[in-house]
Amino acid sequence: GSPSSIPKSPCPCPAGGIGVAAVTAGPGVTNTVTAVKNAQLAESPLLLLGGAAATLQKGRGALQDIPQLPLFRTISKATFSVRAVRDIVPTLRQAIATAQSGTPGPVFVELPIDILYPFHVVQKEIAGSKAPRGLRGKVVQWYLQNYLRNLFAGAWDPRDMSPLPVKVPLATDQEV
Repeated sequence: GSPSSIPKSPCPCPAGGIGVAAVTAGPGVTNTVTAVKNAQLAESPLLLLGGAAATLQKGRGALQDIPQLPLFRTISKATFSVRAVRDIVPTLRQAIATAQSGTPGPVFVELPIDILYPFHVVQKEIAGSKAPRGLRGKVVQWYLQNYLRNLFAGAWDPRDMSPLPVKVPLATDQEV
């Protein structure tokens, strides 16, 4: 290409922009390792959104449940795991600011499937179709209802959606 078509920075995104990728849990996430490492080496801001097993099923042999956060700790600026619906927006805001601030680079955000579905879908999945029987059944039902309330607590509260400041350190004349 001509000199005018060559990007002026290692990031092909617009100035101040960020690349975003959303992938499924397990193999979808692991297939991005090379791309994330390249983004790290190129100092390109990247937000990788990775699915994950439902919060209740983490570490219990759920389909595609692998320890994703440790995989990305060494090749990204930060890793985040969202544990409640109310934390989605603040976590994404922090992740984007982290990816763009200082030396730009990739960040990984893990989003368990149960925080991505609407309340009524998760409630139906957790409640099941049978009424609880016996004391043990009632205790399990109480636990699951409490889990559901905590998962969605504050989910409909207003969130600050204003852009976060990006901190890019500039060298002083003396440092230059």
